[in-house]
Order: sequence, then C-alpha cells, then structure tokens
Amino acid sequence: MCCIYYRGGIFTDLIRKLEEFSTWAAIVGWVTVISGAIEAILGLFAFIIGALPGVITLIMGIKLLGARDRAKNIVLSQDYDEHQMVLLIQEMTSYFKIQGILIIIGVILFVLLGVTGFIAYI
Repeated sequence: MCCIYYRGGIFTDLIRKLEEFSTWAAIVGWVTVISGAIEAILGLFAFIIGALPGVITLIMGIKLLGARDRAKNIVLSQDYDEHQMVLLIQEMTSYFKIQGILIIIGVILFVLLGVTGFIAYI
C-alpha cells in the first residue's frame, strides 16, 4: 500500500481519516437527530403514522453518532482495535441499509404515482 505508514502500531492515514470521519459523522448525525425529532413531533399532529418518517430519520442519526463513537474509540486507543472497527462498519452498514431501503421505497412510489397519473390522464 503506497500511502499507509506504520508507526507505533497505528496506521497514521487510517487514524487521520477516522478523525475526519468522526467530525463529519458528528455534524451530520446531530443534524439528522434534531431534524428527525422535529419530524416525529410534527408528524404526531397529522396521525400517529405521520411520526414514522421522523423516527426513521432519528434512528439513522443515532446510527451515525454510534459510528462516530466507534471511530473516536479507534483513534483514542493506543493499538489498532479490530473489534471497534467491526462495530464501526456494522453501524455504517445499518445506516446504509436503512438509506437504501428508503431509496427503493421512494423509487417504487414515484413509479406507482407516475403510472397512476398516466392512467388517470388517459
């Protein structure tokens, strides 16, 4: 690997990237948690089911904050902790699965609305 330097048991590029990741995961995670909480509260006024998108957004923010915590643990430890790295990847995998499912649902609804609109037009 051309750009990873081994020093004192820690991959310095990995540590640098994990520090950058933890900063941005914290920013995006907190914004997502706050917006999810607001969505959930406002959604309760529509119907109970209206809070569901906010709850999902809140869960996604919590997953990002969990990944941030795992990255910080790796950065702060003196040795490379494979278990923390696995937990970091697990948190991010959950986040991306939820995001992917939401994208698939959105595309399906978009297509169904388009077909329904076309049929109504005819």
